[in-house]
Amino acid sequence: MKPLARSAALLLIAVSAFAAGCAPAPRTFDPDAIPEAYRRPTGALMWPGATRAFLVTPEGDLYNGEWRVRFDPSAHGAAAGPPRAIAAEDRWLPVLHWTRRAGDVRFEFEAVAAGSPRDSNLIVSLAVEIVNGGAAPEPARLAVCLEPPDSTPVYVALDAPAGGDAPLRWAAAGSKLPAHAWSDGRAGSEKEREASWTLRPGERRRIRFALPAYPMQAAALGSWARTPHGDRVAETRRYWTRILGEGMQLSLGDPEVERAVAAARVVLLSCCERRGERWLPIGGPFHYRDVWLRDGARAIQALALCGHTRVARELARGMLAFQWPQGAFLSQRGQLDGTGQALWLMDQALMRPAPDDSLARFTPAALAAWRWLEWQRGLGRESGTTFGAMMPFGDPNDAELTRAQLVGNDAWALAGYAATARLLRASGETAAAAEVEDSLSRYHADFERALERTGRPGLPPAWQPVGRDWGNLAAGYPCQVFPARNPRLFALADRVWASAGGAGLTWYGTRDSLHYYLGADLGTWALLAGRGAQADSVLDALLRWRTASGGAGELFTREGEFGVNLPPHATSAAALVTLVRNSLVFDEGDTLRLTLGARASWWRGARIAHAPTRWGKLDFDFRREGDAAEWRWSPVPAWTALTLPPGMRVSGELQPPLQAGRSDREVLAPPGTRGARVALVVRR
Repeated sequence: MKPLARSAALLLIAVSAFAAGCAPAPRTFDPDAIPEAYRRPTGALMWPGATRAFLVTPEGDLYNGEWRVRFDPSAHGAAAGPPRAIAAEDRWLPVLHWTRRAGDVRFEFEAVAAGSPRDSNLIVSLAVEIVNGGAAPEPARLAVCLEPPDSTPVYVALDAPAGGDAPLRWAAAGSKLPAHAWSDGRAGSEKEREASWTLRPGERRRIRFALPAYPMQAAALGSWARTPHGDRVAETRRYWTRILGEGMQLSLGDPEVERAVAAARVVLLSCCERRGERWLPIGGPFHYRDVWLRDGARAIQALALCGHTRVARELARGMLAFQWPQGAFLSQRGQLDGTGQALWLMDQALMRPAPDDSLARFTPAALAAWRWLEWQRGLGRESGTTFGAMMPFGDPNDAELTRAQLVGNDAWALAGYAATARLLRASGETAAAAEVEDSLSRYHADFERALERTGRPGLPPAWQPVGRDWGNLAAGYPCQVFPARNPRLFALADRVWASAGGAGLTWYGTRDSLHYYLGADLGTWALLAGRGAQADSVLDALLRWRTASGGAGELFTREGEFGVNLPPHATSAAALVTLVRNSLVFDEGDTLRLTLGARASWWRGARIAHAPTRWGKLDFDFRREGDAAEWRWSPVPAWTALTLPPGMRVSGELQPPLQAGRSDREVLAPPGTRGARVALVVRR
């Protein structure tokens, strides 16, 4: 079994068969009724802290990056087809179901993952029910084979042993050799087991599997498998219901959005690994089992926004490991945006719902990072080049595909300066905070002058005329380099959306390749800029492009082909969580904004509970009743901006203490207000 110190190990699979007479009641969940956005179905069996996950492949097999567990079901000599969908219950709860059919015989799979409290192992409990849905007896067979990956695997486990030629064994009683499968069913060859039946009409049989991600002795695995599969499923349901119950609660009367957010939170919490004594966010359970500041910062923010404060802060502490002696934060060579992102994630994780007690641990790191950024700017100014005051040339070896001075590096650095100032003020270091704020003002001025020198109306990818849009798309949000209504941000969004065919997902590389999270920040910017319909289009796209188990990919074609870029992706999950949360509660700046992007259907009556904000935890509800809108919320020591339902404006005079906002769809409530009611009329 693999300890948290990441010792190398093999995987063990165990299989146990139920007695012939045990026929559980038919399940009511139909995975094929759940929407699947992509051309090929997949699923992820993962667990927080585990260092491997199982991919449920489009064929209905399991693969852990080192070998495959191949299922060969058949009836009347005909092989069962692949599953149409691999679905989570309610499209979020990670109890996965898929069905394979051979004529009238169905092979119904159900699987859950469970972590080990002592190490980074993961064990899957999987049951297959074989059902004869026809009117005549049917011979059925299920063979299970352990195989190495083919010559072109979709991914390889980062810790797979070199060579990958270890023998794959079924456990034998009393054996002390590493085992890769165990069954109390029928015997077979060393690598394969099978069972066969002649099923009467309506008859069911069940086989159960236990699949740990690293080796266990047969006795230990047998002990684990003595807990029935149904109990393991019930444990999984209780665990995830409890964990999600610890964070923000949404009751919008919109099950699709509620479940999408829940599924995204499952992905974010599962994509956390322990490396020694540190917890770190990873990009995904399969090919992205690595730590990138770019992805990690987004995941940490999303967890903080939806109330998983402890997890977000633990991950933020882990990210301190990426600070270099000079002060810079780097996880990947050439990605100069990482320092600003590290500073920003500290602020996001540590300041909601109140400044964390450990701020003093972070402020020295933040100051060192700020000094490194100032040093880089100073060296550039001394060079006398046109864009010398901006961050230097770099080759991020990633999405921008260029060596240049990237606008996104400066946008993130500006966000990092603002975050550092907030951290310092919260920790009582007012003089240092004032120094950072002065440098932030100078940086803003330099940034605006540099944009004028480009002669372009928006924000280009780089200060030189090269590169692809990436970090520049974050300028309006989350970097908030300019106020939301700045013309340059409108020009940027209009250019990107026009190229993509409208507001929604943006394309990357070629116009046929959609990118899930690249343009998602434009959705929050659109909310702030008063473009609610475009923000709605972005959210619609995020909701559409999800698997039947609720995860989202990163990069795929317009036809839904993702190649080897397997869902789910943690940054995609973060994008959806962030946009939904900002549509309801937005707390960046000195004003709390509620219902900024609330959909018309949500106004039938919605409640949000335990939402962490910069002024504490917030409970609030809102509804529209006829020609009036009503809000009730936890009072905060700041002004609150209330956005009216879509298509409506204020009717008549506002009742004190309410005041007019920045548009006829916004009302302001002074600090300490607990509720408001506003008369409505249709906008013309």
